[in-house]
Amino acid sequence: MICITHLPQVAAQAHQQLQVTKILGEHKTHTEISELNREQRIEEIARMLGGMNLTQKTRSHAEEMLDQGQS
Repeated sequence: MICITHLPQVAAQAHQQLQVTKILGEHKTHTEISELNREQRIEEIARMLGGMNLTQKTRSHAEEMLDQGQS
């Protein structure tokens, strides 16, 4: 099943997490899809929680959510 979400609570439950990035070119736009490793997942879930200004507290919360989602 594929689930597209902007909710960190949902993303933390996944067995695998992919990130879709939109690349704007001068004349066209394309997307890239990449699989995230554990550290990248923590960073992305933290970004979903707290925006672009990440703190250690946000990262810790993201890691805790990921750990709980995987148990």
